[in-house]
Amino acid sequence: MEKYLPDYMISAFAAQGIDTSELIYAIHTDSGSDSENLDVYTAVDKENMYILYGTEKVVKTTGARRIVAVYEPTKIEKYPLSQLGELSCERLLSTGRLISEKENNSKILLVFSIGYLSDVDKLIKVIKNLREGAPPLKDVIVDEELFCPKCGTRYPEPERKLCPKCMDKISITRRLLSFFVHYRKKVVIIFITMLAGSIFSIFSPLVGSKFFIDEVLTEGGGFYGAVFAAVCLIFFVRAFGVALNILYSYVLAKTVPWIVQDLKLKIFEAMQRLSVGFYTSKRTGSLMNRVNQDANNIYWFFVDGVPYVIVNVLTFTGVVILMCILNFRLAIVCITIIPITVGFFRILWSIFRKYHHKNWIYRSQLNSMVSDSVNGQRVIKAFAREDDEAQRFSEVGNKQAAVDIRAINTGYTAFPLIYLFMFFGQVIVTIIGGRMVLEGEITLGTLLTFISYLTMLYGPLEFMSWVSNWWARCVDSAQRVFEIIDAKPDITEPENPVILDRIRGDIEIKGVKFEYDPATPVLKGLDLSIKAGTMLGIVGKTGVGKTTLANLIARLYDVTEGSITIDGVDVRRLSLSQLRKSVGIVSQEIYLFIGTIADNIRYARPDASMEDVIRAAKAASAHEFIMMLPDGYETRVGAGGHDLSGGEKQRLSIARTILQDPDILILDEATAAMDTETEASIQKALSNLQKGRTTIAIAHRLSTLRDADAIAVISDGKVVEYGTHKELMEKKGEYHKLYSIQLEGLKIINMES
Repeated sequence: MEKYLPDYMISAFAAQGIDTSELIYAIHTDSGSDSENLDVYTAVDKENMYILYGTEKVVKTTGARRIVAVYEPTKIEKYPLSQLGELSCERLLSTGRLISEKENNSKILLVFSIGYLSDVDKLIKVIKNLREGAPPLKDVIVDEELFCPKCGTRYPEPERKLCPKCMDKISITRRLLSFFVHYRKKVVIIFITMLAGSIFSIFSPLVGSKFFIDEVLTEGGGFYGAVFAAVCLIFFVRAFGVALNILYSYVLAKTVPWIVQDLKLKIFEAMQRLSVGFYTSKRTGSLMNRVNQDANNIYWFFVDGVPYVIVNVLTFTGVVILMCILNFRLAIVCITIIPITVGFFRILWSIFRKYHHKNWIYRSQLNSMVSDSVNGQRVIKAFAREDDEAQRFSEVGNKQAAVDIRAINTGYTAFPLIYLFMFFGQVIVTIIGGRMVLEGEITLGTLLTFISYLTMLYGPLEFMSWVSNWWARCVDSAQRVFEIIDAKPDITEPENPVILDRIRGDIEIKGVKFEYDPATPVLKGLDLSIKAGTMLGIVGKTGVGKTTLANLIARLYDVTEGSITIDGVDVRRLSLSQLRKSVGIVSQEIYLFIGTIADNIRYARPDASMEDVIRAAKAASAHEFIMMLPDGYETRVGAGGHDLSGGEKQRLSIARTILQDPDILILDEATAAMDTETEASIQKALSNLQKGRTTIAIAHRLSTLRDADAIAVISDGKVVEYGTHKELMEKKGEYHKLYSIQLEGLKIINMES
């Protein structure tokens, strides 16, 4: 049997004499039934639910940890599952309540802060599964703790459950490197040229200092007096090294962008597979950053990071080896200075990391303010808050400027001091090496070569001292990217999808329950039947679930409970492609893509001819206003394009659906943004479109539904009335009330006009 019982709760329940081996599920909430500030553990086994109240305290102890958390229980309550009624969550302003209802009696079992609503809702599902004999954790997603189980560090982003200290950077790096497999030939060329370039750069001081001074300018040298030839050799070595660097940079520049483009494409393709629910969650604000910023972080690391890591490692290793070959004692002196320099750089970069983090926070705040200001200009000007907004921006900007000033001053102070120490190292080497030259232990050329090599070591040391932070950022970006690539959509194609020869449009909705947020149901057991070829009107107050029902029929979401069938087949078993092509939605939320008007209408059927596009536009009463635009059907709309009114956009949306020619038509406030005259012409076009199709029309303007075959009134997530316009008016119920209110409102408007 599946179980989920956090370790820190086991000892608390065991201390109360409860057999923890039988416990199946447990959650942690706060408060108590009398709103005390308590830590509450609630657990269930096959027969009972236990609620344990107590307080967590931190006490001192011996050993490495020094402090530990101790739970002190105050009372425990036991409720047999068989005696509990129907459990539900009641959401209040800042708190929630777990309620048991049995035989018209309600009992509050638990009071908790609103943030625990999701946990309590999962507990209810577990108890329901136990009562029905289903696996306890069926349809229950078990969240891990907010702290890493390995090191105890709190997750920076709780929804990601990723510890920056413990994440497997090696495996992520290997996966990143796998993108280079298709470019292996170019990668081999890059490594060969980098290796050759490093070798030539290492040997350059040998030729330019030791060889030139000891062999060319010193009597008795093997090439004494051959100055011109020696200079030509020095130039050749340097020029060939530069040529190799240019070659590998050229190959690198032609390779890595394509690799990152492949990565971006994989992210974008993965995003297209994700469900609508993913885009409405809190994660969607970072999707653009994952496509662009995170991919670019990876790009720059592989362009400016990895190649130079290899170059600097090869250079450092080669220089140290050559220094030891030239003179081991002087090499030891040089190597002794290196750790001190590295220590200085590490301290400096840790300071800069704090400044960069603060700068990133303030920059994010400023970006948010700019976005708010651009999108909210009408509100800002309507309330004359321009000066206040400027003041808010100034306050955050001043904080960012102060951080930048401290960072710049730190850099301008610390770097000269470090370079002075590096020069001091050269002074020590020069003093010791100079005495060795005078005593005949080494030649002057060897000393100058050592000094050149010591200077060459500082560059790799500085680079390697902070590249680890760069690599950590790259791996973190890669983790976020792979999270999107590996994400599994909520709505998936069934393994063996049912493909119907023709969709007639019989729709049966049975006991449908649905919730966007845990413990906040929108539909609460809705039943509805729609015959093929008929028109059903759906009415109700705002927020009762009318649009949600349309989304469930099109399977943009899946029902929480119950079923929706089309022609007797559950929509979850139908082919997604056939379902989406057969269900056309004219939504109250209209979106036009960047492109021409013809492209936006043709989006429903990319292979449609221009004649088909114009025919659909005429049917939607859009042709006349389109022809008045500067470029007619070739007028560009969307971001940076021509601005259209709400009614014009809605007519284009209707034309798009007319071109789709669906078997089931859903009109979600299809004429909401239109004047009366335009609405009349659209209603005529829609009447022609509805012939032979199952139509579901959602409308606030009830007069548009008078000709519907049936009207369903939804209230509190259920159908409370059903019938024709005439039948519902005669009942004098909810529909009659809504219709009368609208009619009275129209009378008042006519009197005022």
